[in-house]
Amino acid sequence: MAIPFGVLSTNSLAQRPDPIDVVRINTDLVVFDAQVIDKKTGRAVEGLSKEDFELSDSGVRQKISYFTRDALPLSIILLLDVSYSVRPIIHDIRDGALNALQRLRPDDQVAVMAFADKPQLAQDFTQDRALVARRIDEVTATNALGNGTYLGAAMADAALHMQTAPAPASRRVIIVITDNIAANVASQQRSVLHDLFESGTVVYGLVVRATIGKVFNLLSFGQIKGVNKYVEETGGEIIGADKKEVDAKLGNVIDRLRARYAIGFRPSNEIDDGKFRPVAIKISQTTKRKEKPIVLTKRGYYLRRRTN
Repeated sequence: MAIPFGVLSTNSLAQRPDPIDVVRINTDLVVFDAQVIDKKTGRAVEGLSKEDFELSDSGVRQKISYFTRDALPLSIILLLDVSYSVRPIIHDIRDGALNALQRLRPDDQVAVMAFADKPQLAQDFTQDRALVARRIDEVTATNALGNGTYLGAAMADAALHMQTAPAPASRRVIIVITDNIAANVASQQRSVLHDLFESGTVVYGLVVRATIGKVFNLLSFGQIKGVNKYVEETGGEIIGADKKEVDAKLGNVIDRLRARYAIGFRPSNEIDDGKFRPVAIKISQTTKRKEKPIVLTKRGYYLRRRTN
């Protein structure tokens, strides 16, 4: 998909270009959101420039024509697991989520969804932090959504709803707070990933487990990893947290989102064939650093040319 938010953020950093130029650029600029971490420490690698990156589209090297870091506001869907297995620590999750709101900036937008047997949109995108706090408090105070952990249906709703995010020039993120004890249906997972790629959304998983979740994890030999595929395919991260660490770890997620890079290019293959295009972004071999940097980003995109 040709993602317009990269172009719009360029406008906010520099002088406003001629309107005709905006239309022309919107037809072919593709923007990837990328995190660079040190393989040895897991820390975010900062201070990189456009020249430090190499990008290929379907195996063909591309020229990076847009590059920025920490310039985009956030459009966040906070997706809360309120199923039976997390009920014993739901108040810790609630308190951590409420406290982490303080890390957001005024132009960040937040929506709140909860899920168990079914998903529910508790609050649409807003900059009203007090309203978001009330909705988090309300949705974690009841078991009306049931006892199951139907993550796939929740991710499907969240991926679709992200397309309604009101700020086109924003970094789009779904933060899933869950015990990660959820199975996936392969066909549903593929459909969700398609929608995530279309909107340029990255998924972060904050995994918090009560005793029952820890038992299930042991019984399954750690093989049930509901959110992992969405995270890996979109270039996000899985972060584990004890029930008393939700505040700090969720705050860390927000800080790491600020450390992500936006990297854009104009595809040399301009044919809108509707096919999925794999993209590889890596650190240039000519860049000599003490760290061992790894680039986390989505696996590819669908080209959708815009004509108006």
